[in-house]
Amino acid sequence: MGDLILIIDDEPDICQLLQLSLTKHGYKVKYVHALKDGLQFLRQQKPDVLFLDIHLPDGSGLDILPQIKADYPDLPVISISAYDNGMEKQKALTNGAVHFLPKPFNIGELTEILFDMKKTGVKPSMHN
Repeated sequence: MGDLILIIDDEPDICQLLQLSLTKHGYKVKYVHALKDGLQFLRQQKPDVLFLDIHLPDGSGLDILPQIKADYPDLPVISISAYDNGMEKQKALTNGAVHFLPKPFNIGELTEILFDMKKTGVKPSMHN
């Protein structure tokens, strides 16, 4: 696994926090605030990990996740959401996300997940 991470999230503060935290660990981070822009980025470049918010202004990350996994089957997707009602988490994991992180999330847990993914080279099947 390389070190380019794409974040699709409409909250600038979350994107900046993730970018700051992840760049400190050696990752290159690109973020966009809409599904349309994220899908365009995916067509142009191949990130190594995708952080995908569930609720976006131009659509649902849950609804587009199966298409992303069909088009990019080897891309690990980590779903992130301020809504942690259990049903969304289950749907995200069922639709192909390797992990679900509720907001606000623990940066330590996040970097541990990425470290484990990089170390093992395999997609974890974490279902926290």
